[in-house]
Amino acid sequence: MDKLFYLFLAYSIIWVLIFGYILRLGKKQAKLQKELELFKEVINSKSS
Repeated sequence: MDKLFYLFLAYSIIWVLIFGYILRLGKKQAKLQKELELFKEVINSKSS
């Protein structure tokens, strides 16, 4: 096979991995944001 094919394949795999990692980070960030809002509600209800 051509060397350019392997180069394209390697770049494609790397971009797919980066995209998957970014999606995973986004999901974790959303989960942490929800937990933070819950903690804020708990703290506000206890201080009232």
